[in-house]
Amino acid sequence: MSRARRHAVLSRILRDRPAATQEQIAAALNAAGEPVTQATVSRDLAAIGAVRGPGGYQLPDLPAPAGQRRLAPTFREHAVSVEPAANLVVVRTAPGHASVIASELDAARPAGMVGCVAGDDTVMIATPSAGDAAALTEHLIACMEGA
Repeated sequence: MSRARRHAVLSRILRDRPAATQEQIAAALNAAGEPVTQATVSRDLAAIGAVRGPGGYQLPDLPAPAGQRRLAPTFREHAVSVEPAANLVVVRTAPGHASVIASELDAARPAGMVGCVAGDDTVMIATPSAGDAAALTEHLIACMEGA
């Protein structure tokens, strides 16, 4: 796996949850198919700008990317319903509006989303687990309701 891909996986791991030790991070990277040592994790943490706080290693607080700032208004305007289905999240829209929501989801990359596919009036969002689907559903409903 390339360094850039490893950094992307590491960033995703830290976005999902802080890690208390570099050994935990190494185990998560190994589980994701990237065999690493603690020394590599240490260098990678520095390279992506991760910081160690009271909760463990995490990414620094940055302003939300433009895609995330547009996600809530897009959901308020185009989404009709959001519900979990096993490890998926199903978003219903008015006919012809699903691609708008899918495009914003791809730009925002909310935590827990692996990817999404849009039809005419439905977006299917894949997540790693049913728990991730439930959490993402709550987040997207909050976006839709303007919370």
